[in-house]
Amino acid sequence: MKLIKFRIQHYKSIKDSGWCWLASDVTTLAGKNESGKSAVLEALRDFERDVEPLPDGAKPIDDSGKPMLEMCFKIEKSLLDEIAAETSITISRETQEYMWEKGITIIKHHDGNYDLAEEINTRLDTARNESNASRIEKIKQTVGYLSKVGYLSGITIPELEDDIANFTQRFSVYLQEIEAQAASIPDEEIGQKVHEAIETLKAEKDALAHEDVLSKFVDALTKQTPYFIFFSDFSDILPFELPFTEAKERKTVQDFAKLAGLDLDEVINTTDSQWRRNILSRHSAKISGDFRSHWEQDEIELLAEADGDNLRFGIKESGDYLLFKPEQRSKGFQWFLSFYLRLNAEQAETSVILIDEPGLYLHSKAQKDVLKVFESLSGKSQVIISTHSPYLIDAQRLDRVRLILKDDQSGTWIENKIHKGADTETLTPIITAIGLDLAHDFLIAGKRNVLLEGISDYYFMQALREHLKTNKANFIPCVGAPKIPQLASLLIGWDLGFLAVLDNDSEGKRIAKKLSEKLSIEQDRIIFVSEQNGFATEDLFTHDDFNEYVLEETKNEDAATSNSKFLKDNRLDKVLLAKTFFEKMKGDKLNIKLSEETSEAFKKVFDKINTGFRSA
Repeated sequence: MKLIKFRIQHYKSIKDSGWCWLASDVTTLAGKNESGKSAVLEALRDFERDVEPLPDGAKPIDDSGKPMLEMCFKIEKSLLDEIAAETSITISRETQEYMWEKGITIIKHHDGNYDLAEEINTRLDTARNESNASRIEKIKQTVGYLSKVGYLSGITIPELEDDIANFTQRFSVYLQEIEAQAASIPDEEIGQKVHEAIETLKAEKDALAHEDVLSKFVDALTKQTPYFIFFSDFSDILPFELPFTEAKERKTVQDFAKLAGLDLDEVINTTDSQWRRNILSRHSAKISGDFRSHWEQDEIELLAEADGDNLRFGIKESGDYLLFKPEQRSKGFQWFLSFYLRLNAEQAETSVILIDEPGLYLHSKAQKDVLKVFESLSGKSQVIISTHSPYLIDAQRLDRVRLILKDDQSGTWIENKIHKGADTETLTPIITAIGLDLAHDFLIAGKRNVLLEGISDYYFMQALREHLKTNKANFIPCVGAPKIPQLASLLIGWDLGFLAVLDNDSEGKRIAKKLSEKLSIEQDRIIFVSEQNGFATEDLFTHDDFNEYVLEETKNEDAATSNSKFLKDNRLDKVLLAKTFFEKMKGDKLNIKLSEETSEAFKKVFDKINTGFRSA
């Protein structure tokens, strides 16, 4: 079973998280400090079967309700059939198809009990009632036949009632009595028919479904859900030295042994010191080789060796003879090593790995290494991390990001669309990640540099340049129009050709004046995106094109409201929308059919750029 989405209610700072849909591999919960990221991961952890009841610390501070966790899982047809057969529950074809398409939502209540979502319960109850009604009708017909057999007179027929469990108990007594009396029927033909009727009654009685059947079904389902493995603190690091007799008491040593395929009991119990030394050396090499493929900061070796009755762990840098204790390395290295050992030792095919703020002790390059580990693990397990670090956000995979937001009225909730409703502080790591990614894509070197006000302009212009197959200029995004004069001054000093493209708003006009008067830049190298007053780059799209291809769920219903004003009024992040549009244009060109009006508006800007460079 694979987790599709989850919802958390009345858990710590979370009143109602709303449904959070998981990404296909690594799901990133991004939010500022104290937004509730840790609470979300802790709630997922508490869905585990051994957490019963939910801890007192999970209760909301304002006592607004009882904690409830909802997890929706995708279930394979074969597993559903297996559980249905095991628990003797009737599932209609329609309900099965619903479960395969929508998933099965399991609810965990504050007391530790599990239940199914109401829509599934209703479907199963309906199927159970319809099945029971059919079986009870057959029981009535069969009992009616037996009541007319003279040899069986005097046996009281139990009344049928809604409580199936009580009915089946009393009906069992009836069957025992009638079976005993049937054994003395002298007429062989009648006796055979009575025997067949009794077998029919037994089969129908046993097939009747009561409340306990649904409970067994839920219990069987929860046993098949993934394990939730939670990591928040990796303070338990590999020891430098300890007696072999204590090796199995240390979790990190157990993790090392499991990952290396090392049988600790065999190593501890042997009296052959040469064998012990060789086996430790061989398994250390296995760990070192795999670890180096993930830790790219420096070339190191992890060593496990025997010193008499002691087991020693050390770290050597490549080409050096010095042996370091694990605690002598950086805090970041210690964290990464503990994280690497624990995660690889404990992950299973059916697990959801939860990691809280994995980048706290690591510098930017090491965080990128950690992200690679997550991506590697996601081939087997689902991975959910919380972070506010841009280095753990892949700008090429913003589909992984879910925003954790919080306010005094609503508490903590989760937003699946990262361009909606978030403040600047929440979006900062995401925008920074995009900026870091962009830094690899452009180079200030040529004679055709185009300074743009911001990142959103960059993505819109790049996308339309490819669409129109025009203009080979080097687009350089700034962080707002006021930064353009600074970069322009730098390019003048380097004697590099450039021009600036500005919005035709008050700020754009102010910057144009500054470029002209302070830096003596020619007018044909200062370009406005439109002659129309107030126009920004996003206003080059027609109202319909912007609604269809740029905006996501929130649409502009008023054609009189400009695209740029609509974004501002609705607090939609234009950088994220622009990047999403850019990705669409790269991957789905056939389904994006921009109007002639939109194409022509952008073409005019590119023509001005070409003219500006020709006249330079």
